[in-house]
Amino acid sequence: MFEIIKYPNGQLQQQKQQTIQLQRLRIEYEKLCAVYNTILPKVNPALISDLLLREIEYQTNGRDAPMYTVEVFTKKGIDSEEAKMYIIQKTGMVPSIYDHGTHYVTNQRLTLEILREISDCNDVLEVTGEYSGSCGSIGSVHERSEKDE
Repeated sequence: MFEIIKYPNGQLQQQKQQTIQLQRLRIEYEKLCAVYNTILPKVNPALISDLLLREIEYQTNGRDAPMYTVEVFTKKGIDSEEAKMYIIQKTGMVPSIYDHGTHYVTNQRLTLEILREISDCNDVLEVTGEYSGSCGSIGSVHERSEKDE
């Protein structure tokens, strides 16, 4: 019923070591996500990871900050015209506005400092987005995660 697999000397030990290493990698990643959540609690961890990788590449090559399609979800009742003017002033880009003025999308250069500023805003509930490179944004692609309001 059960098949006993015989491994050459040391192969079983090597497999165990690899499993331990992979588990350690998972644990370290969970710790990193916890740090992301502590420092930028409203920002999607995948966006932070992606931005950190690209910042290194862009700084190494002496280029400006990378372009991202940034989606910001806000509380209800925000004056969308005022928010739009604020975004234009800060980014130089005109946002697309969705979901009755609670979902703002811009294609803009992004840094950790900009993410911090967005995340620190009291009216912001969540921030997500994707690297867009030199191409333009395709618009809104995310739904609010509805974690908590």
